[in-house]
Amino acid sequence: MLDVAVVGAGVGGCYCAYRLVGTRPGTGIALFEQTHRVGGRLWSEPVRAAPDLIADLGAMRLHHGLRSVLALIRHLGLAPELTPFTIGRRENLVHLRGAATRLRDVRRTPDDLIAEAAERLVPGFAELRRLQHEAQARRDPHRADSLLETFRDRRDRTRLARRPLGELTWSQALEFALGATAVAFIHDAGGYDVHYSDENAAARLDLIFRTPPDAEYLTLRRGMQSLTDALHAEFTAAAGVTHTGRRLVRVDKEPGEDHYRLTFAVHVDGRPTGEHTRTWARSVVLALPPEALRRLDPDGLPLTRRLRPALNAIEPVPAFKLFLVYPKPWWWRLGITQGRSTTDTALRQLWYGGTCSPTRASGPALILAAYPSGDSVRAWASRQDDLPHAETAWAPSEAMVDHAHGLLARMHGMPDLERPLSACWADWSRPPHSAAWHVRRPGHDLSDLGPRARQPIPDERVHVVSDCWTPDPGSIEGTLASAEDVLCECFGLRPPPWYAGSPSPT
Repeated sequence: MLDVAVVGAGVGGCYCAYRLVGTRPGTGIALFEQTHRVGGRLWSEPVRAAPDLIADLGAMRLHHGLRSVLALIRHLGLAPELTPFTIGRRENLVHLRGAATRLRDVRRTPDDLIAEAAERLVPGFAELRRLQHEAQARRDPHRADSLLETFRDRRDRTRLARRPLGELTWSQALEFALGATAVAFIHDAGGYDVHYSDENAAARLDLIFRTPPDAEYLTLRRGMQSLTDALHAEFTAAAGVTHTGRRLVRVDKEPGEDHYRLTFAVHVDGRPTGEHTRTWARSVVLALPPEALRRLDPDGLPLTRRLRPALNAIEPVPAFKLFLVYPKPWWWRLGITQGRSTTDTALRQLWYGGTCSPTRASGPALILAAYPSGDSVRAWASRQDDLPHAETAWAPSEAMVDHAHGLLARMHGMPDLERPLSACWADWSRPPHSAAWHVRRPGHDLSDLGPRARQPIPDERVHVVSDCWTPDPGSIEGTLASAEDVLCECFGLRPPPWYAGSPSPT
């Protein structure tokens, strides 16, 4: 009999397992994972031709305003591994309608237009944001919280066509503020799907406000998976046990019993074997993607039914990453060393040098050649195979590689570009995740959703950890906030002394 079964070995599951095993010595804490690797959406693959180059197939960056994540990194001794992460450089390209322009020659960038829209939607946005982050830098939480509440009050009083921002999509709010032409430019040149997203406008403004102006971005030198690797190593060293190849099918509780029966389908190489295994635990933590929660057998505990309002409040965002390894960094010949270029072609975003430190001038070189998200993912459907992505990072189809290589050559005006040596990819729209991240839909109150997800069935010791119902969806920061809420409120733990806390619900 386990004391706690933690299901899902992403950052949320690894963190909960690490914290629980560290504060409950001698108890049985076990971690269960459907795939055959630990990390979830933190997935770092060394390049075969050059192991010092890392392809971050999942999360790839942090900014200095994410206090809890950075505090955890320092606590785990990973601070020396932090290295600057470059986004946009003046020499990078904006490629639209077949023509490439250097970023330095773009008069108003998508970021400029979004800042302009935020100011029109919430007058005084920029000044409040600046003051709030200055207060945080001075370690003045009372002043910072007061400024955040002032912003939220102004935001919530804004009306567009008599409707509050919380009932509108981000695309609708942008169109009110800037017009359709500007929104189309943001969509095409910004690299992310805007037109077809149902993201809540109020939630998006809140996220922008809490991101520092001119944010400095960082990554981990050996890949972001270093974080989950470190958590899992600590868990294992404290006698924690991990079972991979286990997909949770259902959770049951017999009348009068004080424990739960978990039924798992056994998977090998990403595919079900038809076999099942069971385990019993006094408490359960489900650190699972929303789509995995939806698929739980309804004949067990009615978790999915109880979670339905929370699940219906969020929208899955598909995305995938395709990395190519070239014999040398050909982009250096164009005066580009690193950073991001954007395009309205199927590539959408590309990152020179991949997601790691700047590539050497010679030898194998990595590029994140395609990073489409949202509706843009559809353009690649006919070029994909049917292999489960969670097990096959180094097996993109030849058609995908050929298409990406051809688009890169045309975009950069290099028709004789030498073919790549190898490629790797991850499609986050496939099971077990079925989405790269989630956004909150209009018309839903976050203050109601978080507690419902934390304990879906009153009086039952089955809890959900997820970034989806926090002020920071799609982030490690949001996942840590959710995990700490569950650990403190449901397991009676105290926040560790290094923990920086999280913002209040929006």
